[in-house]
Amino acid sequence: MYRSVRRLVLVLLVGGCASHPTVSPVPLKSGETYLGYTLSAENVLPMIFYRRGLSDKWDVGFRVGMPVYGTGIDISRILAQRPDRTDVLNLAFSLNPNYNIDYTYYRVRRKSKTNEKSGYTTQKLRYIGLRGMLITSGITGRGSSRFGLLIGGAPALKAESAEGLARFYRFQWEIGYYHDFSSMPLKALFDPTPFNLDHALWEPRFADYPHTDKGFPTEHSRLTGMSLRISFPLGNSRPAPPPEAPPEVPLPADEDEP
Repeated sequence: MYRSVRRLVLVLLVGGCASHPTVSPVPLKSGETYLGYTLSAENVLPMIFYRRGLSDKWDVGFRVGMPVYGTGIDISRILAQRPDRTDVLNLAFSLNPNYNIDYTYYRVRRKSKTNEKSGYTTQKLRYIGLRGMLITSGITGRGSSRFGLLIGGAPALKAESAEGLARFYRFQWEIGYYHDFSSMPLKALFDPTPFNLDHALWEPRFADYPHTDKGFPTEHSRLTGMSLRISFPLGNSRPAPPPEAPPEVPLPADEDEP
């Protein structure tokens, strides 16, 4: 058992798989910052992230992985915003053995409810996303195009009033899978047996897309398309500093009339 777990960790760590951005669960205001760390199955080691609002619709994110896996940059644009829903488009680049570019459409929903008896207000966060993923050059030097679905959320916030709700959540979770349709049929995804010549769904065209190389997952592996993440903020976000007031110009004194 111990040897199997150790090998799985080694495969994830050395194989590098792919990595993805950590977006802010709430829209950032211009100049506002959001700092935290992410634990993910695809990176094994923690990844530090920092986001900053460029305007009320744009924000940029930077990630630093350990040793470097997961390091990258991304940018988000709010497409539509309502009191209980935000639509966001994100474009990201990640540095790992499988260099990958992500383009993701998120729909984030926040649902608030007030208990009439206690007077407390709770707010839940859930989001769903569609992600396209392009690996330009994987560990075998090949490319891989993937597409899939992700879902995420956070534990509910609770306060004595809606105005008292915290701006950010204690943590947020996310799980997703992005499939390489050229390397295997989608039906084979739910079959735990290795996808090779002996598999019932194997076709000769799949021979050009190996799933392993020297025992490690390649850019075409099912493992490369899996994502399981949990992110924690480090303290509260920092709002943008208020603009400095212009210096007061003294008014000229009234002159006595002749």
